[in-house]
Amino acid sequence: MGDIIGEMILFTILNFIGGTIRWLIATLWSFIFNTNKLPYKEYIYSPETDEFTHDGANGCFNLIIGFLFVFLVIYIVFNI
Repeated sequence: MGDIIGEMILFTILNFIGGTIRWLIATLWSFIFNTNKLPYKEYIYSPETDEFTHDGANGCFNLIIGFLFVFLVIYIVFNI
């Protein structure tokens, strides 16, 4: 039971990190090229519903980006 809860917490943190990075990049892109931007919640939650899921495309991208960001930070910290 503890493993399941730990994985849920880890996936939630990585999802929010990845979604925030995707939102920042998209906001900068829309500012530079003057295009429409999506709201922050569509980068965290699935665009169809307000449910927090990890199995959709957004959740998968968020987890990958969040994992890469955490890996990059750890790499930089240990190589300074």
